Amino acid sequence: MTRLNSTPLSLRAVLLSGLLLALCAMAAPASARPETIRAGVSYYSDELIESGPVRDIGTERNYEEVFKLYRYYEVFYDESERVVRCLEYKRGDVIREDTYRYAEDGSLLEHVTDPPRREAKPEASPDSR
Repeated sequence: MTRLNSTPLSLRAVLLSGLLLALCAMAAPASARPETIRAGVSYYSDELIESGPVRDIGTERNYEEVFKLYRYYEVFYDESERVVRCLEYKRGDVIREDTYRYAEDGSLLEHVTDPPRREAKPEASPDSR
């Protein structure tokens, strides 16, 4: 009788541990952020991690690896290793720029998303024909 009662318990333990492993696999790995973070230095990736309003990169890549891609991301950190600027590139053009300011206690104070930056092309004047 004891043996029959222990089977469902061990099955539940196996299912629970499998569920926990699956959740851990979905989370960003600890090595996703750059190993050494310096304020004001560009870091690049082809992965974007959004946690709340702050956009951060996944696994760091060299610029030579990402500039050939259709879409990639660049971030800058502050002295406290918080994202202060995140740029999204598409075909080498900036299509989105997010800037962040933090309060003294480390909480997010301000988040600004800039629209795409496009250089205005000069229009041909009627006299130039």
